[in-house]
Amino acid sequence: MLGTNKFRPKFKGQKGILPLSSSFNRIDNFKRYRSGIIIIGLLILWFLFDPYTNIRIRLYSKSAFTLPPAHPLTSKNVIPTNSKYIYPAVEKSNLLVQLGLNKLFKVTDIRDAKAPDVEQIVVKSLNYFDDVNEAVQKAKEEEENASSELEKVKNNFKNHDKVVYTPKDKNKYPEVVIVTALDFEKYSNGDLVNLVQNRIDYAFQQDYGLYVRYYQEFAPVFNSVKFMKKSEEAKWARIFALRAAMFAFPKAKWFWYLDQDSLIMNPTINLKQYLLSPEALSPVMLREKSIIPPDGLIKTYKNSNAEDMRIIITQSDSKLETYSFLVKNDYLGKCIIESWSNHLFRSYGNFPFGPDSALTHALQWHPYILSKTAIVPARTIAAQQTDVDISDVTNGQQGDHIHYNKGDLVVSWSDCQDTAQCQQSLKKYFDLSKSK
Repeated sequence: MLGTNKFRPKFKGQKGILPLSSSFNRIDNFKRYRSGIIIIGLLILWFLFDPYTNIRIRLYSKSAFTLPPAHPLTSKNVIPTNSKYIYPAVEKSNLLVQLGLNKLFKVTDIRDAKAPDVEQIVVKSLNYFDDVNEAVQKAKEEEENASSELEKVKNNFKNHDKVVYTPKDKNKYPEVVIVTALDFEKYSNGDLVNLVQNRIDYAFQQDYGLYVRYYQEFAPVFNSVKFMKKSEEAKWARIFALRAAMFAFPKAKWFWYLDQDSLIMNPTINLKQYLLSPEALSPVMLREKSIIPPDGLIKTYKNSNAEDMRIIITQSDSKLETYSFLVKNDYLGKCIIESWSNHLFRSYGNFPFGPDSALTHALQWHPYILSKTAIVPARTIAAQQTDVDISDVTNGQQGDHIHYNKGDLVVSWSDCQDTAQCQQSLKKYFDLSKSK
C-alpha cells in the first residue's frame, strides 16, 4: 500500500510525486483569508438587514435622529413656576360646575363616512385654539380675565396643564411628589380646599412636591364629556395625572399617587425611611402571594429584590387597587406607566375595573413587569376606613393588614357609595387629623 504522505505536494523546494493542482494556490489563499472574508460578509449582511436602524441614522444623519421636545398633553407651551406646590384654584370649583364641560372644552359633532348614522363627537382642549404667539395669547387672556370671573376660571382651567416646576435652586428639588386627581362635581369648594390643604401640610413637613389636577381635565383623552359617569373608566385619569406630574417634575425620584377619597393621617412619617429605601421596603413586600387575592394562581416572586422595584402598590381583599401607589421616576418606571395607559388597555372591554384590571393583567402575563412591582399591605399607604375596632392585638399582630388604625399613614374611603357618604367620611377624618 502507498502511504498517503506520498500524494501530498512538497514544499520549500522539495519535489512531490504528483504535480500541484492548478487551483491549489487559490484554495490555499482562500483558507488563509477565510476568516476575514466571513467577517466582511457578515458586516455587509448586518448593514443591509440591521434591525437597529437608529444606529445607521446616528452615523449617517444627525438631523433625522432628533426627537421632538416633550410637551404637556394639550399644548406645546409651558408656564414655569418656582413653587413646588402645583394645584388649581379649588376655592372656585363651583364656577367650573356652573360652566360645565361643554364650555370648558371645544366639543364638535362629526359623522364618520363609514357609519353616517352614528353620531360622534371630538373633544378638544381650548389650548388647541391658542395663538401661536405666546405674547398675543397672554394679552388676550388678560383682557378676558379682567372682563369676567367665569372667563378667568376657564382660562385657569385650560392653562393648568402647562404649569411646570422650574426651581430657583436646582439643589433643592423635591425627591418625592404627591399626585392627586380631584372631581369638582363630587366635592364642594370647602371639601376640595381641605383635601389640598391636607397634602400641602404633609408635603411642607417632609419637603416634598405636590401636583393636583382635576379628573375632568383629561376629557380629551377619553374623547368624552360624560366619562365621569362611568366610575371605573374615569379611574384612568389617575394614570394621566401621574404622567402629567412626571412632565411637570422631571427631576423627582418618586411619585406617590393618592386619590381624592383619602387623607394623610400621620404627617410625621417620612416615605423614604418608611417605604422607599430597600431596607424599609424589603420586609413588607408580599412574596409568593396571589396577585388576585385570596387564591389567584399567579403569585409574586419569592426572591424579588427591593432595590429593583419600580412600582409599589396595594391590594384589597379581592383585587389590586390604584387609589394609592408609588412609581419610581426612571426609564423603567415611565415605560411601565406609559404601557399601562396605552389605548389598547383603555379600550379593552373585558377590564371591569379599568386600570386596576389592566395592571393585574400586566402582572399576570408579563413576568418582567411583575419582577419590578412590589405589593405591600394596604395599611402601609392605603388603609381602608372601618367602623370596627381593630386595635386589639391578635397573634402578636395589631389589627389586620387592610383597615385603618390610629397611627397609620393614610385612611381611604374609596368604597363610599354616594357623594353624601364620601363627603361625610372626608369631614370625619379631616376633623380627626386636625384634633391631634
